[in-house]
Amino acid sequence: MLLPVVLVLSVMLAVELVAQHPVIGESSPIAPEIKTYDYPGVFVGIPIVVQQGEYRDTCQCPPFHGGSGSGLTAGVFYELRAPERPLFRLGIAGSVDYRSIVSRYREQELLTFRSRDGSAQYAGIPVEFRQQLDLTLFGIHALPYVRTMPFGSESVALMTGAQLGVWFLGKARHTKSLTQTTVRLPNGEQVELQMSNGGTSAVVRDGDVLGMQRFAANVFLRVEASVELWSSWHFRPGVQYSIPLTDFSTSGGTKLATWFVTLSFARQSR
Repeated sequence: MLLPVVLVLSVMLAVELVAQHPVIGESSPIAPEIKTYDYPGVFVGIPIVVQQGEYRDTCQCPPFHGGSGSGLTAGVFYELRAPERPLFRLGIAGSVDYRSIVSRYREQELLTFRSRDGSAQYAGIPVEFRQQLDLTLFGIHALPYVRTMPFGSESVALMTGAQLGVWFLGKARHTKSLTQTTVRLPNGEQVELQMSNGGTSAVVRDGDVLGMQRFAANVFLRVEASVELWSSWHFRPGVQYSIPLTDFSTSGGTKLATWFVTLSFARQSR
């Protein structure tokens, strides 16, 4: 007789506890509503690109290294619905990316000259040139990420994720320029210098990046603040560093690491 009574009481207690448990999006006098929000938004980024490794072009000259540059990144993002003050939030972003990178160095070549009257020839006269490589890139990226709020509020957040994309366009322009316009021969004569085209600079090659890898994979870390502007809009300035996992070019082995200054606008939406 006691066992059926205990079972009935247990079922009634379980039903009561379930009824009092807070349900997302619903409320009652005993169980208040748990508010949830998602965050759609837009962002722009100003990149500072640093070349890692070296790039070899078609000329018989030293490889290019130590290049740097900038560009522009712009895109949209969406952070999945979560409670008002979560510890973390999942998000996905998509971006269109433009990069412009320049690397250069100086080198001396030993050339041979004749005197003005043709009576003497002088070999091994050093002449300095500047070699410059201009890279232009255009592509798109997808960025799945986790946004962590270590202090339990939106004021400061840490974002970690992957940056996966494709470079649709990769152009390389290699130019060679004189850094001096005259040279003095051992007999005292001063000779004016010019490139084969009659100027002081010539294009060695203007075409596709050699050994370009279309697929790009990076991991990134971003530290971001959040300032409420009006109503449900938030301004999020941040700093990001992207670590390359894949080579940008196999012609020498080049990677592109990137610092970003990011500016995001997010709308808190129920």
